[in-house]
Amino acid sequence: MSSTPSAPVSGHPFEGLYAFVSQHLVIVNSVLVACGTLVGALDFMAPRLALLPRLLYSCTALLALAMIAAALAPTLAARLWAATGRAWPWRGGPMWRRPGWQFGVALLIGVSVLGFASVAKASQGGWIASAIPAARALQEDLLSIRAEVSDIKLGVGEANTKLDRIALAVDPSNAADRCADLDCAVSNGASPEAVERIFSKGAQIPGGPIPQGALLLAAALSPGAGRLEVIDLLVRKGLDLDLLIPPVLSDPATLTKQGRRAVADIQQAANFAANPLAKHGQAGGNAAAKDLEAWNAVSFCFLRTSGGVSLVELAALLGDSELTAHLRARGAKPPERPLACQWKFGHAEGFARVEIDAAGKYAGVAVR
Repeated sequence: MSSTPSAPVSGHPFEGLYAFVSQHLVIVNSVLVACGTLVGALDFMAPRLALLPRLLYSCTALLALAMIAAALAPTLAARLWAATGRAWPWRGGPMWRRPGWQFGVALLIGVSVLGFASVAKASQGGWIASAIPAARALQEDLLSIRAEVSDIKLGVGEANTKLDRIALAVDPSNAADRCADLDCAVSNGASPEAVERIFSKGAQIPGGPIPQGALLLAAALSPGAGRLEVIDLLVRKGLDLDLLIPPVLSDPATLTKQGRRAVADIQQAANFAANPLAKHGQAGGNAAAKDLEAWNAVSFCFLRTSGGVSLVELAALLGDSELTAHLRARGAKPPERPLACQWKFGHAEGFARVEIDAAGKYAGVAVR
């Protein structure tokens, strides 16, 4: 009785072939494509990569050597593998006869050889670019785009830094920072950065002692938080810190309590009550206006007698300890001549000399 071969259970004559392809060839093909793509990509980027390809191909070469060593000494390899707590996967015959081992070793050797060939050609753009001129041109175009993008990012970063610096330098609530000229900015309390920008646009310290004195006085009386830095900036731009100025005030708010006390001492010591030229404004007006008028009268007396007041002396008269300390730190000292107010009208006369102590503070007046 004869028997005929049975057909596949599913009835498809190529089912076994399909299973072999899906279980073996597809996997092998995917691995080969992935490795080829990786090696090609690293080769194409050789001009921008240095350590990564060498490290990767060294690992593949070491892994290939480890698999060959395991095939040559399987007992030792099995012991080392068992030390990790895992079962040895190769059983039933020499390892080197197994297709999986052969494929793995061949793949690792191939990747390592191609990889180190690419590393050797890195200075020429990689193995692909050095062998194919068209690929070399494409590589240069792509890398130049990357460089241009980096330059753009750098430029944008620098621009943002400058904008942040401007935003920090300009206080939107400070109208003086928007002044277009030097006098406006200094008088109204602009920040040092705003004053610096005005100089950068071509502004200069005015010529002549009167305009310079007015600018120095405005800086000293400035309501801005950075007035001391503004004074230093003006000095760096050419303003004389030792300039004698007529400290005439126009705003009662700039006259301190110490300033009013000093003026009262000077007028009493210099016998202003007997000077008919100093009696103007004594009747009428509020107290602040009278105090301001008295200060200005003494200021003109200083101008006639001593040629004006230095910034150190002005700080002492007003009791401006912050300005005094700043000036002393920069070595500024009162002039050698005494600061005095002297007048004579007919047979009447008066004299008062301002005393400033070693710390730069107002210490009263002396008659002679």
